[in-house]
Amino acid sequence: MTGFYFLVFSGTQEGRASSNAVRLSAPEIFKSAPEIKSLQPQIQLQAECETQAKVIQQRISIPTNVLVKAPYILIGDYETQTLEALHRKAIQPTEYALNVSYFDSQPDRPITIIVLSSQERYQQVAYDLDRRKTGSYYGYFQSDEMRIVLNLATGGGTLGHELTHALAQIDYPDMPEWFDEGLASLHEQCEFSEAGNQLVGISNWRSQILLSALDRNQLPGLETLVQQIRIKTDREALTYAYARYFCLYLQEKRLLSPFYRKLRTNSEFDETGQRTLQQLLNVKDLSEVDPDFQQWLVGFRVK
Repeated sequence: MTGFYFLVFSGTQEGRASSNAVRLSAPEIFKSAPEIKSLQPQIQLQAECETQAKVIQQRISIPTNVLVKAPYILIGDYETQTLEALHRKAIQPTEYALNVSYFDSQPDRPITIIVLSSQERYQQVAYDLDRRKTGSYYGYFQSDEMRIVLNLATGGGTLGHELTHALAQIDYPDMPEWFDEGLASLHEQCEFSEAGNQLVGISNWRSQILLSALDRNQLPGLETLVQQIRIKTDREALTYAYARYFCLYLQEKRLLSPFYRKLRTNSEFDETGQRTLQQLLNVKDLSEVDPDFQQWLVGFRVK
């Protein structure tokens, strides 16, 4: 996602956040983001969100405001009007576009999104809730709690990434990890289609990680990417970049959405997605795709 947040500090008193509240000035997540009509939330889900919001807010040691828009609970050190704008101009359009391309299951449980205005506050809340030392990460998704925590001051790409994880958890909880991370990473840097109803991933900084590995003859074949059950910590940066750009490759061939839906259908007998990919790409072995993918990848080299 591009063209994100210009932050200004406001002295306005509002809720628990009081004078610490941060106001987002004219948030424009996507210049062409469609206006999405809000559906009337289910009464039970709305009540569940409101109850959970109170519990979570009490566990946070810094002043925050809360906005409940079932299934979403928005909590942050921003003014309520900023949380409202974030929901209307980022979360709703993103969910709508992801549903058009991938997800069929509507959220049936609360999804908490906690946005903080600085790295210090982000780290404090991550520790408050999860005893988590976040290091240099800008955000994370706690899948067992359906909770996103992020430093919004770094931009909105992390929101797109983690929201994809959350919605995918509902629609396809058994998605292979490499594809889950690839699809989420794709939406770190994206824009709306001309029709305004789909997200289109575009190139970002991760291409240089792949090109560096390719130049050193250390880029494994696509089969190695797809066959791994769990992403190895010491190969995490390369694997995320590889998965993202393979998703971008499939997107340009107009195969990404078909792959997602077909793999979800085939998940019982295709745990990694390898068979489904071979079928969609019309190859007997993914090694047949490596030359074309690598040649395509070279096109992202910075000149």
